[in-house]
Amino acid sequence: MRIASTAALALAAASTGVIIPTAPALVGDSSAVGLFNAAHVIGGVIGAALGARALRRTGSARSLAVAALATSVILILAIALASSFELRIGLRLVDGGCHLLAITALIATATSGDATARARRAIAMGVAIVLGIAGGLGLGGVIGHLRSRDASALFGHAEAAVIVAAVLSAAALVIVLARVADEPSPIAATKRATVRGPIAPAVLAFGERFVFGTLAVAMPFLAPAARVGMVLGVFMVASVIALPVARRYALIWGPRRLAVRSAAVFVLGLAPCAFIDVFASIGIALAWAIVCGAAAGALYAAALVFAARSSVVEERVRDMAALHAAGDAGHAVGALCTGLLHHLLPGALGVALPAAPILAIAALAVWITAPATPTDPARRQVG
Repeated sequence: MRIASTAALALAAASTGVIIPTAPALVGDSSAVGLFNAAHVIGGVIGAALGARALRRTGSARSLAVAALATSVILILAIALASSFELRIGLRLVDGGCHLLAITALIATATSGDATARARRAIAMGVAIVLGIAGGLGLGGVIGHLRSRDASALFGHAEAAVIVAAVLSAAALVIVLARVADEPSPIAATKRATVRGPIAPAVLAFGERFVFGTLAVAMPFLAPAARVGMVLGVFMVASVIALPVARRYALIWGPRRLAVRSAAVFVLGLAPCAFIDVFASIGIALAWAIVCGAAAGALYAAALVFAARSSVVEERVRDMAALHAAGDAGHAVGALCTGLLHHLLPGALGVALPAAPILAIAALAVWITAPATPTDPARRQVG
């Protein structure tokens, strides 16, 4: 069942990534693309706020995933058929909420068990999200390249990518219906904890995605196009490899120490950007991408372990929703900051100056607010 949940999660993540490369042809100029992507992020934030309430309404994480995916398929198809920019923005907003609810519900269905099992499964789901988005981006790029060369195509390449996104979401829905079952909470409903969720998952996700948002915008101005793809690709590969490795250290050190140490390495990796052009040399650029990518993966791993700390499915949905909404918001804010600063700050200083303080603040916030060990609040309250 957990394999099925992971596969469905990867497909749901890919359905979002496949639209991004062809968004300019779908909605128009760069400002419209920014609004289109921002709508999805804002929708995710709204979905995060409604996550726990939506779970109570549907009655189970599986039912929430089914409802969110089914609605997402309809909305994505409607985006392809919509004739106005305003309608596409509105549909993208609602789809952002459904997409985040589907992802968090799928993670919740696969992260039951004891604390060690929850951490391990949360990391596996994090890898599935990263690989799913990366695969979707690659697929969207291929669709855009092939369809733009086919003048006789019934749909343009942007509409074709949206239809493929709907198919991917539909495939995720089929897997959930066929192979995913609910796992009952080990704690009776009358004894469920009502403690407030920690800020650590959201803070860490915001900081990690903020840095990637700055890189995505700044890199094309700092290096040739071929090198941009190589450096970002190495960054993402290092991040994915670091996820399962970091889980071991989360069990040894605890997620708080892992988060703070990962953030410190990340800040030290970003610091040279303020003094030298690390992208001028391919060797230095790749070494930089490996170090910073590994630190980013470890930071994301710490966030996932924090978010999976509870044995109560409702709390995991709440915390996972907050994590992914904050991550989306961090990416958007980072991209916006760099877009404004790259004209004012020379070279890679536009990456280091906004990103390093954000990571340092995130580490400080986690150190102050998070427990030293990944305790289960539900067990603490009812034990």
